[in-house]
Amino acid sequence: MTYIGEHLYLQFWGNFFIVLSVAASALAATAYFFSFKSPDHNWKNLARISFRLQVLGVLGTAGILFWILIHHYYEFSYCWKHASNSMQLRYVFACFWSDQEGSFLLWSFWHCMIGIILQRSAKEYESGVMSLLSVIQFFLGTMLLGVFVFGTKIGTNPFILLRENPDFANIPLFKNPNYLEHLDGRGLNPLLQNYWMTIHPPTLFLGFALTVVPFIYALTGLWKKDFLGWQKPLLPWAFTGVMVLGTGILMGGAWAYEALSFGGFWAWDPVENASLVPWLTLVGAAHLLLVNKNKGNSIFSSTLLSIASFILVLYSTFLTRSGILGNSSVHSFTDLGMQKQLLLFLLVFVALAVYLLQSKKIFGKFYLGLSVILFILTFSFNFYPSICMIIFGIATLKMLFVTYFTGFPKDIKEESLFSREFWLFTGALLFFLSAVTISIFTSIPIFNKMFQMNKAPFSATKFNDWEIPFAMLLALLVSVGQFLKYKNTEKSALIKNLWPSALFGFIFGTAAAGAMYYSNCWTEGENNTGIRKLEYWILLCTSAFALFANGKYWLFHLKGKMKGAGASVAHIGFAILLAGALISTSGKKTLSRNTSGKNVTGLGKEFTNKKNIFLAMGDTLPMGPYFISYTGRTKAGVNMNFRIAYFSKTDGKYIPCFELFPRVQLNEKMGNTAEPDTRHFLSHDIYTHVSYADPLNESSTAGSNEYEDPENHIIHRSDSLFSSNAIIILDSVFLNKSKKEYELNPEHTMVTAVLAAHTTDRKVCFAYPKFSLDSTRITPISDSIPKLGLRFSLWNIHPQEGTFEILMSEKKSNKKDFLVMEAYMFPYINILWIGCLVMAIGSGMAVWERIRVPRNG
Repeated sequence: MTYIGEHLYLQFWGNFFIVLSVAASALAATAYFFSFKSPDHNWKNLARISFRLQVLGVLGTAGILFWILIHHYYEFSYCWKHASNSMQLRYVFACFWSDQEGSFLLWSFWHCMIGIILQRSAKEYESGVMSLLSVIQFFLGTMLLGVFVFGTKIGTNPFILLRENPDFANIPLFKNPNYLEHLDGRGLNPLLQNYWMTIHPPTLFLGFALTVVPFIYALTGLWKKDFLGWQKPLLPWAFTGVMVLGTGILMGGAWAYEALSFGGFWAWDPVENASLVPWLTLVGAAHLLLVNKNKGNSIFSSTLLSIASFILVLYSTFLTRSGILGNSSVHSFTDLGMQKQLLLFLLVFVALAVYLLQSKKIFGKFYLGLSVILFILTFSFNFYPSICMIIFGIATLKMLFVTYFTGFPKDIKEESLFSREFWLFTGALLFFLSAVTISIFTSIPIFNKMFQMNKAPFSATKFNDWEIPFAMLLALLVSVGQFLKYKNTEKSALIKNLWPSALFGFIFGTAAAGAMYYSNCWTEGENNTGIRKLEYWILLCTSAFALFANGKYWLFHLKGKMKGAGASVAHIGFAILLAGALISTSGKKTLSRNTSGKNVTGLGKEFTNKKNIFLAMGDTLPMGPYFISYTGRTKAGVNMNFRIAYFSKTDGKYIPCFELFPRVQLNEKMGNTAEPDTRHFLSHDIYTHVSYADPLNESSTAGSNEYEDPENHIIHRSDSLFSSNAIIILDSVFLNKSKKEYELNPEHTMVTAVLAAHTTDRKVCFAYPKFSLDSTRITPISDSIPKLGLRFSLWNIHPQEGTFEILMSEKKSNKKDFLVMEAYMFPYINILWIGCLVMAIGSGMAVWERIRVPRNG
């Protein structure tokens, strides 16, 4: 069949550019490898040309995918899945990287940009770093191939046609040659239709891409047996990675707080953790590189952390894209059959890194041979994969221990306890340990799969239990580090510099903790126990200590100059961020305790009267320090905006304070999505979102004696039904016939349900719908409660499940528009955002200093 309107030439050119990028990256890796082995300029010239062809392939692939999305060519499965005619053009970028293929392409694009810079700046390291980068690009390119090799799927292709997609094979739509004429796309997930989606992912993926630079420099240094030379040119790259990846993570927190209904900015979700962990190790690596620049110590540690950051990015890629987190994370991608390929991508570079770490070739060859055998057994024969991976992990750890004791130059002299390098190393170790603990707890779904366990994922509270002590210690290190000198520092001078900041930090932290406690911010919730409050106080004191100490260093030691102040400013921002996160999260107060008198638990298990308030149109109810009223709703495009008026009450009069407009984004294809609205004050935020509403009810419905269409409810005894003006409970069910009547007429049975309707004025009305059953027919006998405008029919019984099916309909005349809402107060959350901004600025200053200093010699 010849189809009308398909743009098949785009599929051809898209696949051409994918194959070009894969082939060119393989050629570039090979040519750079031989260039590294031999100083033949012919190999290097071929390698450079090949890498640029690979860049052309990636740019061509991205350009065609953008063209398809912009023009809504729905014959392509990727476009149909993520675009739609009603979606605004500005979200085309969000469509591009909203799924596996586009995000891999974005990642590869950033590697291309990094590679172009490295070709000009890496100098004597060019052949090594570019060979390794080309191998990585080859693996990323294969993620887009979408071919089968010996029955194994290699990648997923962004240019597959909708009619070629196995999920849509043989559907009637494709029997029409002009099927595109009226076809519309499914559209982007409502959660992703937000401006943050256009800026957060590219920033985050640039941060991920920048972790490749420490990785390839470290491996090139090991390849050349040059343990120190590679670290100096790496410094600017490392701090750039810290700044960009950190900014990407903070953007994600801002997005979650502003646009998503999570009720906060950080939830220790596995995907959030997967971005945080590489940043932690990268921060540790960057600070150890400073040690090596000034003293030449901690060579093994800086090498290991430089390698670990990229390995952890690969591990996070496996976690989020393999589908293994599908039941434990709201962010993860679905499994597209690439689990083995993603795992191989990770393990190959783990094995390569550990192999190059070995100084004795016999150990390296043994480890590499064992790895190859285990990979073949796992990926080709599926031979006890869990056991094979455990053996691989044990062998890897063993080789790292061997490397540490036999393969690296040792420090000639132990660092002094009062030296900067000692405390920088301690800080890097803390970052590393924090990353390890987060990784282990995030990996629980993998352990469950490997060992057939059913352990529940870690909750946010448990993560806090583990990470708050790390935050305390890091705040102390940030306080002390700037005043320490390399090699050694006089104790008296150090104490003289630190004691005023420590005193002010103690006073300020204690005052802030007392204010939080006496304002009842730390008295709400089960998690704020006595031990937890002690931890909060200590963290507030140490954060304040870090703030004052770094502020003093900038003002008095650097004379308030911005030159050389990048580290101090970044540390000040880090201290403010810690304090802001602690105060706003631990002091979070639930305002929306239900004061309506209507029980919201009948809406579902996730609804509770402790955090959901029922609001009927026109009612005014107390909520926290305010009185609130639901005053109406308006539809604007795909958004249903709900107007919530906030009042204060003085002398019996309601005084308007402000209005909030939480909304529900309407999406018939993927379901409706709530988006919050927040009122920002200097001292706190009022954060609110709609947790339940009828999105089709655009205004209050008025009618005479007509009833709405009945809704079916399957309930057990003592379960509740929810109407606009009552909570209805199935009180009991009984047979109407006595034993004697049953013996006279056993073929006829009458069952009556007793429904108790509890009204808002605490009155109870009853309805008695009946279920009549004889040998020939079933007859439901309805009953109603006229004063409430409710009618009920008991029309089916399931004895084995113990459930009853009841139809309930309600008069249009008393149908009242309502919603259920959640509202929280975050105290002093502006401290958190100020800290984020200051830390980003300080990191940028530090990057400029690392770029400027080598240039000036």
